[in-house]
Amino acid sequence: MFAKIIFSSLIILCTAAIGYIFSYEYTERLYQLKNLYLSFQLLETEILYASNTLPIAMQRVGSKSGKKINEIFTDTYKILYSKRGYSVEEAWHKAIEQNIKNMSLNKEDKEILIDFGKNLGFTDKENQIKNFQLIYLQLKKQQDSAEQLKMKNGKLCKSLGVLIGLAIVIVFI
Repeated sequence: MFAKIIFSSLIILCTAAIGYIFSYEYTERLYQLKNLYLSFQLLETEILYASNTLPIAMQRVGSKSGKKINEIFTDTYKILYSKRGYSVEEAWHKAIEQNIKNMSLNKEDKEILIDFGKNLGFTDKENQIKNFQLIYLQLKKQQDSAEQLKMKNGKLCKSLGVLIGLAIVIVFI
C-alpha cells in the first residue's frame, strides 16, 4: 500500500513537471520578445543618435542585451568584422539562423527579424527610423499574441500535466 502511494505521487509529480516544462516555452518566448524590443531600442539609439557604425552598434547592443538575444547581435558583429565580404543583410541573416534554434521564437518571429535585416544599413536616416518603427509594431503584436498564448496554453499545459498523472494513477490502481 505504501509503495502504491509513493509510486502514484511520483507519477503525478513527473507528469506535472512535464506540463510545467511545456508551459515554460510560452513564458520564455514572451521574455525573449520583450528583450528583443529593448535590444532594438538600444540599436536605434546606437545607430541614429550616437552615430556609431553598424558593427560597433551591434557589439554594444550585444553586450547590453539579455541572454540568448545578445548572441544575435554579437554574432552579427563578429561576422561583419571577419572581413569575409558579407553584407549587413547576410551577416544578420546568418546570425539569426545560427541562434534561432537555441531560442523559443517561432517562424513568424524569425521572419520579422530577417525582414528587419533587409533594410538595415542600406537606407537613409528617415527610412531607418521607419524600419525601427515597423519592427516595434511587429514585435508589440507578437508580444500581445505571446501573452495570450501564455495565458491560455500555459495553464492548459500545467493542468494537463497534473490531470494526465492522475489518469495514469487511476488506471493503474
